[in-house]
Amino acid sequence: MALDKRRVQTAVIGNADSELPVVLPMEAIELDDFRTRHTGQTYWCGTWLGGCGHQLFTKLYTDRACHFAHGPDPEHTSTCARKASGVSSADHLYIKHGLLDWLTSQDITATATISRDGDGAIGRDVLFAPAGRDALRVLLSDLPGSPASGEEDPSRLVLGPEMTPDPDVLLRQGYVNRIQLVPDGTRRRIQVGTERHGGTTDWFDLDEVELTDSGLTTPAVAEIRRLRTTRRPIGVRTQKAPPPQSRPTAGAVSDETHGIPSQDRDSVMAALQQAVSVGRSRTEIRHWLNQAEEVTRGGATAEENDLIRAAADALLRLERGVGVSTPRKPTFQERRALQKVEGLLLVLAQHRTHGMGVTFRQRNQLVQAAEKASAWLTDEQRFQVEEWQKDPEPAPVPRAPQPPRGRPQRRPEHFDGAGLADAVRDVLEHAARMGETVPLTDLCAQVKGLGELTESDQVQVLRRVGPTARPRSAKPQRPALLTALITTDTGTMHPVYQQLADHAGHHLPSQADSAWTDTVKILHDRYRTP
Repeated sequence: MALDKRRVQTAVIGNADSELPVVLPMEAIELDDFRTRHTGQTYWCGTWLGGCGHQLFTKLYTDRACHFAHGPDPEHTSTCARKASGVSSADHLYIKHGLLDWLTSQDITATATISRDGDGAIGRDVLFAPAGRDALRVLLSDLPGSPASGEEDPSRLVLGPEMTPDPDVLLRQGYVNRIQLVPDGTRRRIQVGTERHGGTTDWFDLDEVELTDSGLTTPAVAEIRRLRTTRRPIGVRTQKAPPPQSRPTAGAVSDETHGIPSQDRDSVMAALQQAVSVGRSRTEIRHWLNQAEEVTRGGATAEENDLIRAAADALLRLERGVGVSTPRKPTFQERRALQKVEGLLLVLAQHRTHGMGVTFRQRNQLVQAAEKASAWLTDEQRFQVEEWQKDPEPAPVPRAPQPPRGRPQRRPEHFDGAGLADAVRDVLEHAARMGETVPLTDLCAQVKGLGELTESDQVQVLRRVGPTARPRSAKPQRPALLTALITTDTGTMHPVYQQLADHAGHHLPSQADSAWTDTVKILHDRYRTP
């Protein structure tokens, strides 16, 4: 095999013709665990990945992404013409088996076919043939710049993340269905999304999706079909008589449609008018168009209908790129802020699910990140941020009860040091990927049982959280303890880190704060995805 400098992230397990895909972790510390869990298995550049069929081997690095590599071929007698090698290059295999299992769970027998194109590309689309039903097609890629065909039934077509939907279909049908795969350990989990004609996409796990006589149906599709089959009065807006001035009624609203005060309705329509007239971005026009359709759901005036049609036409022109300049892309800072919003919303939702507290710092970080990424947030993300802003004041983080003076505090029963250390590592690694630090009080709130330990027991747990990875390359690597990310409530180095560093042999110099800052930067750099 000729020298291959590609970073191959996917393979199949067992043999060259296998359809069982696997994704290799990029971090060295995760690859160690991967090798332990897959002892005895072999990996191949599978033919269903468009590969050469030769065996692959895992390569561990601490200074770059870990990846698969072809076996040695000193005589260079073989070449590999595989076109895709990234984490998504096996998505068609995950989709085939995932959707077949999903159909089976609905008592639907089906077969699936993965496309093979003349140019050697495999997996541009996957065709499912359910017994007694129309076919279902998953289109993952097409010719560059070519939108999905508008001739196919949108309920029988599912588009991949990179596919551009036909604007006419979005406007005529009101939606298209999409599919994406999200990381799930060393596998990929399927989600189905419904993109509305306004541009927002609602995502659902497969257990929320059905294949009905009307096609692929998500909760969002069901709602869109319901709204489109419900007769709505057009051009009718009954004005309510204002209440008598002499006897105002508490909470009375002079003009309300579906609980929306008239002043809010007027402000929405004014914002939509401004977005269209000054030629704002697709994101902003789409946002106010969705708001306008919501406030006029019970009936609209002729002027409001004209404005909504004009906004829909403007949005369609922008999506087609006809007669308009290309909208700007988000800046680096906006992309980072958007990623931070997504991560914080996920963390806060997990906290709420497990009954954990939410700190002022977490809520303030969410608000600040949302302000920076405001133009690129989805409606659902805006709603979630607003809900967290309205949430009651966070409860103080519970502290461990103090024992009476003169009596030693007893260690709680079922003290699992290794399990707590693993949970601490998960929190710290997440913070490292987000480029953040974690106050010790927040760590105790997120790791159940840690706050109940004595200070000495907490130190014992934290000592189990070792360095990021064992250096394996010839290039010298400075050791970095994950526990350096633990801070005080004010964001400065926590005194416990001095103890942990000394115990690990990483003796800090007299200028400990400077050395600690350098260690935090090293951790953020190492956990950043290459």
